[in-house]
Amino acid sequence: MDDRAELLSLLDASRAAGARAVEVMHQRFDRFLTTGMRVRPARVEEEAWTLRLWLDGGRVGVATGPLRKPLVSQAMAAAQRAAASPWAGPADRFAPITGPLGIDDRRYGSVEDDDRNEMLGLAERSLNQGQVMLRRLRYEEVRERRSWLSTREVELSAAATTYSLEAEASLGSLELGHRIASRHFSNVASLPFGTELRRRIEDLSRPAPAPAGSLPVVLEPRAIAAFLRSLAPAFAAPAVGAGNLLTGRLGRALSSTVLHVTDDGGLASGLYTWPFDERGVPPIAVPLLKEGVPNSLLHDPESARAAGLRPTGHVRGGQLRASNLIVRPGSRTRNVILSELRNYLLVDALPPIDLSTGRVVGRVILGVVTAGERVGTATMTLDTSVSALLSAVSEVGSDQERCDEVDAPSVVFRPLPLQA
Repeated sequence: MDDRAELLSLLDASRAAGARAVEVMHQRFDRFLTTGMRVRPARVEEEAWTLRLWLDGGRVGVATGPLRKPLVSQAMAAAQRAAASPWAGPADRFAPITGPLGIDDRRYGSVEDDDRNEMLGLAERSLNQGQVMLRRLRYEEVRERRSWLSTREVELSAAATTYSLEAEASLGSLELGHRIASRHFSNVASLPFGTELRRRIEDLSRPAPAPAGSLPVVLEPRAIAAFLRSLAPAFAAPAVGAGNLLTGRLGRALSSTVLHVTDDGGLASGLYTWPFDERGVPPIAVPLLKEGVPNSLLHDPESARAAGLRPTGHVRGGQLRASNLIVRPGSRTRNVILSELRNYLLVDALPPIDLSTGRVVGRVILGVVTAGERVGTATMTLDTSVSALLSAVSEVGSDQERCDEVDAPSVVFRPLPLQA
């Protein structure tokens, strides 16, 4: 830990100011960002400090910033204004995660501009075909080095790389975007990025009349991943305690029994995998939905103490956040399932979720599939609850696709309450 002396100086200064316990984290970012079709060298080095200290009575103060000097006074001032809590305090000591997690790409230092240009050129060529036009292309790679120290004599350090590629393209008045991200450059460079986005735009640009009658609904991996990503914040223990769609529902069925979703912050090569979170806690796998029943939540050290549980290692960006979501696959492939359905609706994206009420309300763009062939796209309205929606899941495919931080298959729903 080459910044240990700086971390210790913050601990000592905090104690000298009157803190009874301290946590400090130092993050260093080596960031490369380019927009457009060719690389324009632009590297930036950034750093961030997070100081968390406690005064007698369980009052906590947190200060963040790029410079160390003002943090102690800022955190002390925040702690003096804070309310006391019997659960406040630094994280306990936990056994560290051992073994490689595959989060620091060994190729990071050897990726050349020619490699990046080849990737960007492929995305451009695959999108600029027919009448589809590429509007925006953005590539970023970041290597983060993280050091962590506390007055409970816990010292931790780790490094991780993240690569992401984003594009926006249009056809007529329709404009859509797509993003892929991975811990490894080879994954981002090899995925069929532009082809997928172009086909999606072309499919959605062909109108079709709203279908008559009730048809099963299929969500592709990208769509189910987006939905679960927006649902995941509801599983944070403080959010449930404050009141949201899961309040009073733990241990009661929320979805169909075929749906099983786990959050695994220690997944090898997972987009949000770290050996420890921002509170120095190694992550554990949390079954958010177990055969359709929510039983487990994400906990920081404070909410875990209040519940008599272990913190789950999910503090990121100062908040409890899901890490890597995994949907347990079914037993049949997507192709087999769809060959039996023949007539169905293919959802491009579900409406947003109101996490306080659990309502899912909004317009839905649907691909209309008749006799196995996509005949066009219709727009309808969906007004339902999260529970009613997820209870309509009838089958989960066996084909897993990693969509950023979500491992998702195709999911089939019984007919939903769609209205023209």
